Amino acid sequence: MRTVINWNVVGIFVVLIIGFVVAGFLVSNDAETDDGYPLNIFLWVMGGFFSLSIVVLFFFTKVSNKRRAHIEATWYDAPAEILEVSETGTYINNQPRLKFLLHVRSPVHPPCDVIHKQVIPLTALSQYTKGNTITVKVNPENPEDILLV
Repeated sequence: MRTVINWNVVGIFVVLIIGFVVAGFLVSNDAETDDGYPLNIFLWVMGGFFSLSIVVLFFFTKVSNKRRAHIEATWYDAPAEILEVSETGTYINNQPRLKFLLHVRSPVHPPCDVIHKQVIPLTALSQYTKGNTITVKVNPENPEDILLV
């Protein structure tokens, strides 16, 4: 699953950036913040921070997608039987992070048991029950480094 950019959020940031820059030009040169600093400089700095956040967003998305493409291209698919599933107590975006004990039968490594933690969407929880066999990606260099697909 690729990381995708929500263009509506980017649009909101662009509107904020334009607003800060334009407001910086429209305020009086004598206007000051509560701290006594020039207001126009403050507004331009805020526009710069929002611009920087968009650059960081694009960079994160590019790195994340590049890593995912590398995993899909070089790691092996392997069947894994779920021996045990438990909650970790952690929720990310209201989705549980689960702890799995998996018996992985990799095509390049001998079969082994692996403990793996991953955030699972609520809509997919029924696939991850004890006794089910799922497909995982296995790192060819380390059989305990896996990713649920």
